Amino acid sequence: MRSLLPLLFLLLCVQRGYGHALPSLLDHAVGGADSASPDQQEPAPRPRRSSSDTAPASASACGLRSVQLQVRDLGLGYDADETVLFKYCGGACERVRSNHDLTRAHLLLGGVLPRPGPSGVGGPCCRPTHHEDLAFLDNAHRWHKVEKLLAAGCSCVG
Repeated sequence: MRSLLPLLFLLLCVQRGYGHALPSLLDHAVGGADSASPDQQEPAPRPRRSSSDTAPASASACGLRSVQLQVRDLGLGYDADETVLFKYCGGACERVRSNHDLTRAHLLLGGVLPRPGPSGVGGPCCRPTHHEDLAFLDNAHRWHKVEKLLAAGCSCVG
């Protein structure tokens, strides 16, 4: 256990970027290490990662999307040239079968439950779980507020 603790600390330091002064194992294996000590070598710059640099696991997964549109393009009947950021939910939802789904399928096959019509078949879809209001200024210089127009959070429903 004691031997794992220093190794874990070293890996944590390297992962966080504190290990930039450590000599490369490849240089030692090839024999290409410079005669200068690691302290005298200037470390190569490392790019900083922000939370926005990390991509989602799948670009087509259910999530919040946005597009810039003019208010008149929203189809709400307002005469407004103002550009807004319309936020919506989009992407695919993976169908996960629960115990309820398995039991229901068994009962449907056994004839215990009536078969649903064509509208009863379908998988989960990406839908808003929270909404935001949209306020904008129309061309006659009047403020308007449309409640619960923009998606604020998304999830697979159904």
